[in-house]
This record gives sequence, structure tokens and C-alpha cells, in this order.
Amino acid sequence: MDPYDYRTFDRDSNTARYQFNSDLPDRPGLNKSGKQVQIRVNQYKVTDFPTRDVFQYDINIGTGAEKMGKIMAVWKSQTVQMKLNEVGAPFLWDGNKLAWSSASIEQIRVNVDLDAEKGRQPREGKAPDTCFCIIKRTKVIRMAVIAAYLAKKTPFDNSVFEAINFFDHAMRQWPSDKYVTVKRSFFARSGKPTPLDNYVMAIRGVYASMRLCDPNPSIGGVGTGLGVNIDTANMAFWSEQDVHQAAKAILGGNNPSYDYHTMVQRLAPVPSGNKFVYSESFKNLRIMAKLKFKVKWNAKNDPKRANKTHKIKGFLFKSEMGKVGANAKTFTFPLKDRQTGKEQNISVYDYFKRKYGVDLKHWQLPLINTERDGVFPMEACRLEPYQKFQYKLSPDQTASMIKFAVTRPPQRLQGIDQGIKMLNWPQDPYLKHFGIKIDPNMTVTNARVLQNPEVQYKNTKINPGTSGKWDLRGKKLWLPNPEPLKSWGFLVINSCIDESSLQNFISVFVQTYIGHGGNVTNKRPTIHSAARGEDVAQAALAARQKAGNQAQAIPSIIFVVLPSRDSTVYQRLKRGLECRFGTVSQMLAVGHVLKANPQYCSNVVMKVNSKLGGTTCKIVTVKSKQFFSTPTMVVGVDVSHGAQYSTAAITMSQDLDACRYAAYVNTNGRRVEMLTPGNIQSGFVYLFEAWCQKHNTAPAHIYYFRDGVSEGQYAHVLEQEVKGMNDALLEKFGAAKIGKILWTVTICSKRHHIRFFPKEGDYQAGDPKGNSLPGTLVERDVTHPFEYDFYLSSHSAIQGTARPVHYHVIKDDAHVPPTVFQDMVYKHCYQYARSTTPVSLYPAVYYAHLAAYRALCHDSSAASDGPRTGQKYEENQQDAAVRDSGADTSQTGSAVIGSEVKPLVPLGKDLKNPELIKAIRTSMWYI
Repeated sequence: MDPYDYRTFDRDSNTARYQFNSDLPDRPGLNKSGKQVQIRVNQYKVTDFPTRDVFQYDINIGTGAEKMGKIMAVWKSQTVQMKLNEVGAPFLWDGNKLAWSSASIEQIRVNVDLDAEKGRQPREGKAPDTCFCIIKRTKVIRMAVIAAYLAKKTPFDNSVFEAINFFDHAMRQWPSDKYVTVKRSFFARSGKPTPLDNYVMAIRGVYASMRLCDPNPSIGGVGTGLGVNIDTANMAFWSEQDVHQAAKAILGGNNPSYDYHTMVQRLAPVPSGNKFVYSESFKNLRIMAKLKFKVKWNAKNDPKRANKTHKIKGFLFKSEMGKVGANAKTFTFPLKDRQTGKEQNISVYDYFKRKYGVDLKHWQLPLINTERDGVFPMEACRLEPYQKFQYKLSPDQTASMIKFAVTRPPQRLQGIDQGIKMLNWPQDPYLKHFGIKIDPNMTVTNARVLQNPEVQYKNTKINPGTSGKWDLRGKKLWLPNPEPLKSWGFLVINSCIDESSLQNFISVFVQTYIGHGGNVTNKRPTIHSAARGEDVAQAALAARQKAGNQAQAIPSIIFVVLPSRDSTVYQRLKRGLECRFGTVSQMLAVGHVLKANPQYCSNVVMKVNSKLGGTTCKIVTVKSKQFFSTPTMVVGVDVSHGAQYSTAAITMSQDLDACRYAAYVNTNGRRVEMLTPGNIQSGFVYLFEAWCQKHNTAPAHIYYFRDGVSEGQYAHVLEQEVKGMNDALLEKFGAAKIGKILWTVTICSKRHHIRFFPKEGDYQAGDPKGNSLPGTLVERDVTHPFEYDFYLSSHSAIQGTARPVHYHVIKDDAHVPPTVFQDMVYKHCYQYARSTTPVSLYPAVYYAHLAAYRALCHDSSAASDGPRTGQKYEENQQDAAVRDSGADTSQTGSAVIGSEVKPLVPLGKDLKNPELIKAIRTSMWYI
């Protein structure tokens, strides 16, 4: 969510509401370190806006239960629009319940006859399709409050929010009338689509959002405290084609041998006992529910219905029709003869032949079922263009989308310029009417490029400069594995590699690990090759026992060679080794093992060494510039939301340099963003106690980094999470033992559209690809008017345009100077354990992301329930989402989700020794 999108959405009412954060700290000053540079940012200053009042109206159409299509038809009807035109001032409409105007009218009440509007007769036996529309003035929007807030004369209360909300709608009203609109993004219908496959296409458009910003420009001009963030937008849409063609593409993919004959066979009902049920292919057509279509022969044969749009409810299934199913020849319906007035049954096939004069070619395919308009054969229907593809893209589609979306800064600038032309602010009638003016030139700000750190290895220091990368060759790990690698083994799944090739890889890996300073005493670990079909859980047990017997010691790690990206196998192995045995593991792709490339082995070494208790590298610090002058803990938290439950991940630094992080993961209710008290107790408190035991003291200072939550949830983070943690610590340890802990709480977000663009050829601020240099810090112009936030680009983008991270400090008991805090955030990004580049996000949160994703492997569901990761899992999640949304009404039954969420399987659950449990739970098992 945009960091200055001040709306949070109440899921019960689906309306915007405001939550005021009254105690957030002001900006304590600006960073004075590093090198000052000038850089462009894709925000455009609002140079003038009205201070006169604007009037807000509530829109009530019908009974309140009308669907969005009818609401839209009533608002856009000639009856309503003629009445509004009489007012003499334009009305902005949010598409639902609110409208705004400069005119003050107490109430407008009209009755709209939709039958008359559409030139049709009322349905036989039905009353005319009429609907009341009531437009009632409810509020006065005081536009002057924005200037008062920026001058700190008034708090950010609901009146300020309402004024900004009006501005946002005013800016988007005209583009919404002209273009395909998806939230804050607009797509021209003339835009050239790029196919992602045979049924999904990508289109590039423009994103636009009004934002509060720093009213004091760092470079010339006069600021108003409002800006418009413009960026390119990339969206996947359904391809415009016949429904049967789209269905074939969905089911057959790119398989050239998948023809319509095969499709009919795969869609046919399958016997189950004494009845017939849906085939898997038939179930997969759920993805097309809610898509809109038109009958493609109407324009020629039935002009009155040429523009009639229908919506797919599902696909017709009649168990009583047996294996043949309900198709155009088997399904009949009563039709009244116009001459005799008598009803007689007619098949869909015969009806279409009589009405349109066509012989259906693919009559054996299932029929489309609609809400109100009956059934249609697939080949008679054509999907409407520009319908957003609502589902997670497949791996192939994702790869194509990334290729489409990833653009270098010069190309992104061109896309933004094209977006500015689409929006065409000078000709926007709504902006003109309300007196809103926007500078068409991109904001230029005074930024700083922070000094990069030196990276410390055991035998050398590296200064990567502004390149954002270095090399591991010849480097020895800062801290190798503390316990020599003695008890370890390999598990080969499906006997996918011969022993000689695997021994070659082991030899190269051992040589590489030792070369990087690793401690390896057993250079010939055991190998257990699992035959095809062998149960992977039993195979993991056998591999572990074999390794333990060889060394007469509990295995430190098990390597697994995988023949393919089978998410089910991966999940079962990870859950078995980590949760059942408390053993870390390292998965290897068979292709890389066969090649035994030393560089690949070096990459594996960084992961393995971290899992075994070592540290890849650390930043070089001197005593006078150490970030942690007192015992300091760093915590990262991420809560992610799946279709079945939310997952919480808590990471906590384990060493005084904040290089190593333990991680706790568990379920967190359903769509619950804040950490639950149970996860605070079992996760945070457990890791906190382990930290105190290790360092023989409690931390005096905690840096708490929270993954992106919306502005409206900042207060919840402080009240529910930080306060909840403090209360849990006091209850567990008492005030005398832990003392008064100082907290620095920071929200980290990458879900925004701010980008940095160095001026062309300015290599003081940018790299040869046009990206800003690692360490680029922006804390003026596009930041909050006075709260403590900043944008930091800490990495070098391999592809595309680098995305900075937005950091917002919402609590700072320790009053850390911004120069020190921002320097720490940047330099710690060079300590990421598994790469030789700085990462884009502060490592504590980055690790929490990794742990949250890996937590899917610890799901408590039975193996027979299917995979918990990978594409098949995503497809199952999508199916569940479709069923639960009520879209799949052509099917019987739906997934019923209980009120309780089962916890994940804990690490080392079968271990009896508390020290062994603690060892796995405080390790970097997730890396």
C-alpha cells in the first residue's frame, strides 16, 4: 500500500475509515553524511489547489442491495445526468456511495426507468425496471484544512483525510471516464497487449496517486505539500477470444496435441460409485467464473441484443445425464412458438441453428451457465476485452510478465512520460473546474549517497565502492562452522544421479568449503539413494540414520539431491527433517550437482555455513563508529496472508553484530495483520530468553523492523505488538531483570511507486544502466511533511529499475541520530548471509520473508492433502478462493473453513533434549 494512502478498509462495511496516529515522532533532522547529489523522483508537484469549500454527497440507489452494474447504469442514465447538468457544476463520483461538487444542493431525487433508457419493453409478466436515485448533501469539505495541517495548526483528523480523498478522486475522475481503470491504474484500450500465453495478456498503463509531501522544496520553486506520484503500471488481462478457445488454452496449455476432441474427453463427467462427478479438467474451468462475454452472432442476427453483456456463472453439469453430460444436443429447454403460442422443448443446438443459422461445431463441450440469461454454447460467446486476470500467474506466465515488466530506467521514464500524456492534465475539465494545477516536470530533489561499508572476511577486507557487488573467490568466511562437519550425509531422490557423479560433487563442495575456511573432518559422507516410488519420509529417516551411524553422532545436516521442482517432495522432506528430527537440510538441484561448478558450490557454502552456525561476513566497524554501544537486539517481523490462514514470522539477531538471526514461524489467525498474543509468547519471548542466556544480559535497546503495514495500522503495531511484547516480558521476567528497554520501531515497505532517476550521464548519482547508486537516500520533497521517514536504495538492481525501500520510524525511545540510524540500515544490508551483494531490504525483515515462505513446509495438514508450496498449491488456493467467493455456483458444495487455525508443526517437535530443540530453533534453518 502507498505509504501515504491514508485509508484503511473495514472489511465489514467496505468503506474507508481513518485512524489517526497522534504520537508519531517528528523528523529529528536530516542526514549530513555521504555525498550530496541531485536526483529526479517520479512525483509531480501540485502548484495550485482550491481553498474554497467543496460539498460531499451520499449516493443512494435503489434499496442498497443493487449490484454494481445496476448502480453504474442508474448513475450514468440520461435521467440522472440531465438532472445533474441542471446544477451547473460537475459532480465527481467514486463509483459507489460518494460524490463531490462545488455546488451546494440539499437533495436530488429521481426515478430512473431503465427499460425506457435502454429502449426495451418490460419483461413479460414483470413490472418495469425502475430504480430511485437519491443524491443528498451530507458534508462540507473544508479545503483550507490541508494548509492548516501542513503548518501544524491542526492535527491530521478526519477533515484532512476527506480533503485529500477529494483531491485523489478529482485527479482520477477524467481518466476513469476514458480508460480501463484498475484501482489507481489506467490502461488505454488502444494499448498494445503482449501475450503471456494463449489466454492471458499483459498491458502497460499508468499509475497515479495524490500524496501529501514535504511542502519545502529542496531545489527552487514553491511547494504546496501535495504531489502526484506517477509510475508505469503493468497488468494481466484475459485475452479477447471465443470462450471455447480460452478454455482450450487453459486446459491444454502449449501442448500442440491437445485438440478439441481431447478437450471433450477430459471434460466429460467421470463415474464415481453409482453417480457421475466432475472431472479435474471440468473443475479447472472454475477460473473463468465471473468473466463477461457477448454472443458473437447477435450483431448480425439480433441487433437489439448486440451489446448485451452476460456473465459466466459456471459451466452446466447434470449428473443425471451420465457420461455424455449436459451439452448443446442433450440439454433442452421449453420455447414458446410465436405462431401457436404453445411451448415445446428444443435443444440448444437446434435453437442456435434456428436463430442464427449456424451448425455448432463443438456442440459436445459443456454449456456456459449464467445468473439470469440461461445457457450458451462456448463457441457462440466471445470474451469481453480488458478483463483483469484475478489469479496468480503460473510460473511460465510469471516469467513472461517479468520480462514484460522489467524495464531499465530510461525505458521506465519513457513509460511515465507516456502516462503523463494519457492523463493530459492541462485539458482535464475537472482539474480546471476546481482550480487544481500540476507541474508536468518531475521533481528534482537533493539526495545523499551514503558511504558504503567495507566488508570483513576472515582473511581480508573488501571495499565494493558503489558497484554493489563483490566476489567470494579467495575469501575465507568471517566465522566458519563452530562444530566440524563430521556427521552428515546425502539423500538422492528417485536415484536421479549415479554415485560417481555425486562423489565428484562432494569432492568439489568439500574442497570449496575448506577453501573458504570451513571445518570439515568427514570428507566422504554417507549416501542413501531412494528408488523411484520410495516414501520420501522413510528415505529421509534412512539417510539420517546412515549418517549418524557412520559418525556415531547426531547428523549436523542432510543434503538432498532433487530430480525436479516437485513441491510435494520438497515440503515433506523439509517438514520431516526440520520438524520431526530437528535437522537442518540443504536441497540441491540435480542439474547443478552434475555440473559441480565451483561458483555454485560457493553459493551453497554460504547457506550451509549459516545453517551450521557460522557467519559469511560482517561490515567493518571501528569503536568510535559502532552502531551498538549498549547490548542491542534487532527484531524483524513479517505477517503474510494466504487463502487458508495468515503466517507470522519473527526474526531475532543472535550475535552482537546482527549478522545471524533465529526465526520463529506460526499461523496467525485468518487475515490477522497484527501478531497474536500467542505468537508473542511462544515466539518473541522464547527467542528473547535464548538471547539473554547467550549474552548473559537483557538488551538495553531493541530495533524493531516491521514489514509494510498501512498508515492506519501504525498505532496497532505500537499498541498491540510493541506494548504486547513489553507486557509479555514484564510478566515473564519482571521489571528488575529486564530493566527499561528502549525501542526504535520502524515500518519498512516496498509496496509503493516511488523511483529514483539520476540525470542522464550523472555518474556521481547513477550507474551506467541509469539506476541510482547503492546508498542513495531521499528524505526531502517526496517524504512526509514532518514525520520521520525516508527512502533508501541500498542495492544495485540486476535488472530493471531499482525500487527503494520506504522506512518510517514510528517510535524512537533512544533518539538515535538519523545519520547513525540510516547508516546502520544501509550498511547492515551488506551482511546478508547468502549473497555477495547488499540486499534491497533491511536483513531482519528479508529473513522474516524467507522464514514466512518456508513456513508453508511446516503445515500441519496430512501429506495426502496435497502440497503446501509450489504451483499446485497455488492452484488449490485459487480454487478455494473461487469457491468461497460464491463465484463457482455451478458446482455443488464449497470448502468450509472452520473458525480455528491449526498451528504449524514446531521445529524439533519429536526431540526430547531441550538443548537440541533450542539448537534448531535458534539456527538459520530457513536460509
